[in-house]
Amino acid sequence: MTRSSIRFLCVVMFCASVALGDEVPEAARSAKGLDSALNSLHAPTRDTKALSAGESLKHFKLRPGYAVDLIADEPVVRQPININFDARGRMWVTQYIQYPFPKGLKIVEYDRYIRAKFDKTPLPPPLGDKGADRVSIHEDTDGDGTFDRTKVFVDGLNIATSALPGKGGVWVMNPPYLLFYPDANGDDVPDGDPVVHLSGFGLQDTHAAANSLTWGPDGWIYGAQGSTCTAKVKVEVATEQKGTTDFLGQAIWRYHPARHVFEIFAEGGGNTFGVEFDDQGR
Repeated sequence: MTRSSIRFLCVVMFCASVALGDEVPEAARSAKGLDSALNSLHAPTRDTKALSAGESLKHFKLRPGYAVDLIADEPVVRQPININFDARGRMWVTQYIQYPFPKGLKIVEYDRYIRAKFDKTPLPPPLGDKGADRVSIHEDTDGDGTFDRTKVFVDGLNIATSALPGKGGVWVMNPPYLLFYPDANGDDVPDGDPVVHLSGFGLQDTHAAANSLTWGPDGWIYGAQGSTCTAKVKVEVATEQKGTTDFLGQAIWRYHPARHVFEIFAEGGGNTFGVEFDDQGR
């Protein structure tokens, strides 16, 4: 493929940031250690006007032979954090609208790195509080390069970071849980409540939570976890694996969906977000 023929399709991703020092939400207002944590960071801020997706596109500076297309923006897609494609070429987008505060939880205390301690562990869907996160499916029905049909596969999620179709349903990373929504007939409607396969992923920092589900060439589900979340992962379905796998973030992990085995694949690397495989399996 020549350089001039390469074409990129991009989803414009708007990253939500919360200036805790300006307007502290109710979930964090009385948390112990918040003031000292903010003071120690000395984080600079900028007061700039937000641009629309269309206006942002005008500011891209591209090398010759490259192009950027706007294929999805607000209100169809809000705060997208992860995309995956299925065998039909459809794009699955995880919308992280609930970020940064889990619905129904109160922050009791912050440490110096603004890692939160919550008053309880959230229950898995549909038992816990319903958040604003959702998983949407985007389809190009006429082959013109624009995703003209959108549907929501599941909503009401609470800090959901990734969705991965395959093996008769959809796998959703909704820390502290890895969920499986069965959809045996592929009609994009869950057949029932999700099955909890893994529990125990940390929520101390919702921009470092377990993320980026992807299929490995070996049939395992691979994912990442950032630097400021701990984990005590337990396999919740029938398995010979007992106890928990404990780690301190900065990891690439994997889970076998049929054997129900969880492993740490690699550790280190900083605030890890994103896992991909190339055509050589690397």
